[in-house]
Amino acid sequence: MAVTKESPIAGLTEEQLIAAQGDLREYLRLSDQIEDVVVVRGADPNLEMGALYELSIKQEHPSVLLFERIKGYPPDYRIMMNVRESALSAEGSGLEYVQALRRRRKLGVTPIPPVEVETGPVFENVFLGADVDVLKFPAPRWHEHDGGPYIGTECLVIQRDPDDGWVNVGTYRVQVHDGRTLTVFIEPGKHGNLIRQKYWDRGEPCPMVVSVGQAPVLGVVAGGASKWGESELANAGGRLGRPIEVVRGKITDLPIPADAELVLEGFVPPVAEESRPEGPFGEWPGYYGSDTRPEPVLRVEAIYHRNNPIIVGQPPAKPTFPGRLGHSQSNAAAIWDAMEAAGVPAVKGVWKLQGGGTRLITVVAIAQQHAGHAKMAGLVATGCGPGAFFGRLTIVVDDDIDITNPTEVLWALATRWDPKTQTDIIDGCWSGNIDPLMSPEKRAAHDLTNSRAILYAVRPFGWKDRFPLVNQVDPAYAEQIRQKWLGELDYLRG
Repeated sequence: MAVTKESPIAGLTEEQLIAAQGDLREYLRLSDQIEDVVVVRGADPNLEMGALYELSIKQEHPSVLLFERIKGYPPDYRIMMNVRESALSAEGSGLEYVQALRRRRKLGVTPIPPVEVETGPVFENVFLGADVDVLKFPAPRWHEHDGGPYIGTECLVIQRDPDDGWVNVGTYRVQVHDGRTLTVFIEPGKHGNLIRQKYWDRGEPCPMVVSVGQAPVLGVVAGGASKWGESELANAGGRLGRPIEVVRGKITDLPIPADAELVLEGFVPPVAEESRPEGPFGEWPGYYGSDTRPEPVLRVEAIYHRNNPIIVGQPPAKPTFPGRLGHSQSNAAAIWDAMEAAGVPAVKGVWKLQGGGTRLITVVAIAQQHAGHAKMAGLVATGCGPGAFFGRLTIVVDDDIDITNPTEVLWALATRWDPKTQTDIIDGCWSGNIDPLMSPEKRAAHDLTNSRAILYAVRPFGWKDRFPLVNQVDPAYAEQIRQKWLGELDYLRG
């Protein structure tokens, strides 16, 4: 992990940083040690907490927010925020950060499967049957027009494929309706939806576990891109260099992280059997893209929680906030890996422009090797697994462009992109309910597809060597001159 002298984590070892990713309470302890925790006492979960969170992400690396003595709830029930964005999760900036994410994806070389243990802290408190009451726990209403309280934002939704026993761990939003009823919103095509449909097709309810407080690394792998059949729990173990310890749910027999903070367990019957109006909910593109609709329910039959439980909150916010930029780059890292796996040569960088969030605007830099190279890169970046869902725009540029700088990307578009000859429009791509451009007619027809544009803002390969030269001082010479005058000119020290 790259750490500068100015970084608040400069004094921490690699072992400490990895340990923090594998233990939420260690993450909190280390954040407090480096004075990067803001404790908020007495906040109202109805809108106030959401506003305080949004104010915090005006910083690129906001401090951990720890809400205590939440209004209307026991004083020892807590909500922790900015786990994905604070200093302990910072791994450099720009493409260095994306490369660090790629290294983290491959850390340990091979995944380490979870190991089952007899018990764990998650079983410090067990409630079954009539004793179940989700309303005892704080579930914020994050934004003004949200249709209700949402306990699950940075959560794990755990399911087992009924055909081969593969365990999938995803992140989907979870709304509280009453003491024993939740809705879990999953877009069509997502692994969680495909698994539960298999149970419904057999006339069975889908077993499900929802963890709303857990090790940071589990939130990362659950919210990231994984292949069908790939174990997120094993991937998390590979990142930590040790297996994730799991216990068996007493109702579903599903694996549960042994040190999870708060877990809700039960079954999801087919939507035709039972549903509740879900949403609306302010999503990460910055809109209430989908209206209220009937969604399947999770009938909660068991609750497990640690003493003094911590719920991890991560509500969506407009992707224009600096504190959301790093959160977006995990998808860039996944697309970069997928492009190389598909054989695209000389990929020099993949980035998500601020404003496009995790998926809407992808920028790819290549060192052109042959005619058609740019088109190959654009099509793969747009259609590969991590890039396929809910994209809008892919921009391919030459490798002399700083793709982390929006002004540089716009300059490439302004000077190297011919709209008529260097644009592809692709229809029928995989989108979802949260797409604000999805028309009411397409929603009604369940046609959740959109179009994508690929812009090739590269020097045309056939005459790229005759393309006009860039008017810029050579960077190496500029650094030489900066060093020469550094002691005399204050502006060179910035």
